[in-house]
Amino acid sequence: MTSPARNQAFRDLGTRPGEAVAAWTGFFERWDMAKYGSEGAPLHDPCVIAYLIRPELFSGRHINVEIEISSPLTMGMTVADWWGVSGREPNALFIGGGHVHLVT
Repeated sequence: MTSPARNQAFRDLGTRPGEAVAAWTGFFERWDMAKYGSEGAPLHDPCVIAYLIRPELFSGRHINVEIEISSPLTMGMTVADWWGVSGREPNALFIGGGHVHLVT
């Protein structure tokens, strides 16, 4: 998740990659703040790579996930049955938390 402190930590690295990452994450932070009122934004794509390298940084559980294909109001919506109310078999690992820390 982006945050002002995390973006500053990237800048404080004093490197061109640190500055580039701070610029990217700063954009997402501002976007989500304006659109959703949140302090930061999730960074889904980098988290996929981090999960492949260090899965122990993340937590989640196997649940049923379906894509809505019949309702005109929610067509295309991802439905994650986090609480198992559908009775359907789990078919995906849903990551619901993480403890990714900036390493310098």
